[in-house]
Amino acid sequence: MSALTEEDQALLAKCVAKGVVGCEEPYQCLLVPYSEFLRSTGLAEEQGQLAWALLCRSTYPWQQHIRLATELKDDDIWISTGDLEIDKCLGGGIRLGSMVEVSGESASGKTQLCIQLAISAQLPEAYGGLDGDVIYISTEGPFPVNRLESMVCPLVHRVCGEDYASAVDPADFMHRIQVAEFENMETMFHAFDYKVPALLSTGNVRLMIVDSIAAHLRFNTSNDNSGQSLSAFYKERSDSLVSMGAKFRRWANEFNCAFVFINQVTDLFTGGNGNGGISARLRPGNSNDSDSSTELSSVADVDSEFATVVASKKAPALGSLWSNIIDTRIMMHQRRGLAPSEFRLASDAQNNAVDQATIEPPSHLLRTRRWIENVFSPWAPNALCEVVLDKSGFQHITNVSI
Repeated sequence: MSALTEEDQALLAKCVAKGVVGCEEPYQCLLVPYSEFLRSTGLAEEQGQLAWALLCRSTYPWQQHIRLATELKDDDIWISTGDLEIDKCLGGGIRLGSMVEVSGESASGKTQLCIQLAISAQLPEAYGGLDGDVIYISTEGPFPVNRLESMVCPLVHRVCGEDYASAVDPADFMHRIQVAEFENMETMFHAFDYKVPALLSTGNVRLMIVDSIAAHLRFNTSNDNSGQSLSAFYKERSDSLVSMGAKFRRWANEFNCAFVFINQVTDLFTGGNGNGGISARLRPGNSNDSDSSTELSSVADVDSEFATVVASKKAPALGSLWSNIIDTRIMMHQRRGLAPSEFRLASDAQNNAVDQATIEPPSHLLRTRRWIENVFSPWAPNALCEVVLDKSGFQHITNVSI
């Protein structure tokens, strides 16, 4: 009440002194009907309205919800991916209190990235981690425990150096990841309602991963395939997404934890030569580099059918409703490398006079290339980072000619 003037404080004191029955503190006056408040205090209508407004202001001070932007900067805490360039692409890594989607086609590296995050979150703060525990919910089969175990030492060695990594035991990292596997939607929802809050309440969980959120929500698995059943399924799914999103948002703020959801994708074919597909936008970052799909056509002179498949666009599943629930969308892209025989066959299809044995495809077309894209985020602009996946997880590639 120190922010109120002496006259205002005197009026509040009068309200209490006059006495609303059973009220010893100003805020208790707000628990009775306004008409009873006027009768008990004996205030006139004008004074009563002023006193009521002052009571509200002292009980619910708006100032306590206002903070300077410089103060909010201290709340910006991130989990590093273990690679500074990938972190830069994502605006700093994975932000605590946020909900992040990782989407991409099969074998694009979604689970690999999440395993990498699960390890990185346990590292000391000096190395970009938070020394925190991890919850990993798997809905698409067994948890890849062997890949986790094999990634720990190489990743820690790359991020922390040889001295720190020499004393690392993979079992210590595995012991701090709590894994739950669910085969259907009912058990998953039951876990979200009861098990997950109990685990989060332990206080040291800094990252929760759901692999994947779409597995039990994307298709109607009921035996009744009538139109009414399908409509009911999608309505139920929408309600479930809204309910889950509200829970995750509340938990993220309450427990200061980041949530990462792996999502599946669906194909969106453009037709024709595929212009406008996702491959048409993949550039390593050098402004002098030419468009990958354009160069593929000019070097190999690939037919339009092949170009359409290469440039087909992928869209995350679960629709726009889910897109409005998450904070950040990370998209994993890959372009499969051509075998020399495939390259020569595509070229010979355009010019039968060319001796296939004399055609040598460019080396960059022979390897599978991967990109991590920050599609949208409140903390960073759209960005793209070319990466390579090895035994230590993802790391960025520099000075790569396309």
